[in-house]
Amino acid sequence: MTDIWEHERKAEQLNSLLDRYKDPSFSIALLDRIELFQASKKSTPLVLSLSGAPGTGKTTLANELANAFKQFFSLNSAIVSLDDFYLSRAERADLAKSIHPLAITRGPPGTHDVKRLTDVIQKLRKNVSARAPVFNKALDDRVEKTRLIKPAGVIICEGWFWGAIAEPRSALINPVNRLEEEQDPLGIWRSWVNDQIARYKEAFVSDISIYLRAPSSIASMEWRKLQEEENLANGEDKSNIKLDIEKFLAHFERLVRWIDKDLSGRANIEIVLDEHHDIARIEQS
Repeated sequence: MTDIWEHERKAEQLNSLLDRYKDPSFSIALLDRIELFQASKKSTPLVLSLSGAPGTGKTTLANELANAFKQFFSLNSAIVSLDDFYLSRAERADLAKSIHPLAITRGPPGTHDVKRLTDVIQKLRKNVSARAPVFNKALDDRVEKTRLIKPAGVIICEGWFWGAIAEPRSALINPVNRLEEEQDPLGIWRSWVNDQIARYKEAFVSDISIYLRAPSSIASMEWRKLQEEENLANGEDKSNIKLDIEKFLAHFERLVRWIDKDLSGRANIEIVLDEHHDIARIEQS
């Protein structure tokens, strides 16, 4: 009984360090997974991955967890974001010419420097410092400077399709939205995107996988719009270009739908969000 009480006490302490994602069920589930990892006595850092549709709050949760790990376990965290590894504008323009015009848009599989991403992850797992690229979303381009990521006890990886696997080819036949219907009628782009997912396998390692599930595509879009408005209000986006969120997210819709089906039951912890962006329930596999 003492062990149970001690476990619950630790979960309560961990929960107190979270903010937006404060939920006893989540803290207990996370602590359970961490203790399983510790019991395995692995010498490599703990790798925790966060995935979920745009707007679900992956970056916010990554920062909350990094703060909690520091205060609760006295462990530093190295945060690796898939967004940092977008190909340059020029590289995507080449893809648009050689593969399909839709490949110019950043975000879907195939628009990242996978080799560099894999190299960063592998170095951090070996407790070696790594330099990650820096992508300026306002410019829609990679910049020359890089970001040094130092070794840490926890590696937090976040990206909207982190851990995804390819969709069955039979599912690619029919378009899922107007973008695919009008701009990819032959399915060339969506087939290419689907094939690209396999290239991320070496990078998509994870000891604990967490999936943030939006209640609907409409909610995801509204949350992403709100993020864009906050960026503008805070002066983070200094460009004169306003992102057409609805058109932008249409590039993600197919894979978001597939991941909702596929990762349900595969992710270790699933955070199901309600329409108010609060936690509705926690599911474990």
